[in-house]
Amino acid sequence: MAVCLVCGKFEDKGLQEAMSGGWVFIRCPECQRGTPFDIISMYLVKATPEKYFEGFCSKHWFKDSGVCGYCKMKRRETVGDIVP
Repeated sequence: MAVCLVCGKFEDKGLQEAMSGGWVFIRCPECQRGTPFDIISMYLVKATPEKYFEGFCSKHWFKDSGVCGYCKMKRRETVGDIVP
């Protein structure tokens, strides 16, 4: 089961199926939320019988900037606070 760390959305899919559907399982470089893919693929898949994978759904991972939805919102707030 894939669970989004930003919105809480979940889909009953395996790891490969979720990734092909746009899910991203990576650690956000700014806020450090998420689990690195190498840990998920090598350890958690084999060790956890429930198979809950925390990551980011396609709506909350921004490939252009490489950050999660939380960080994207923080960037917008910070830019909005700047007075010209």
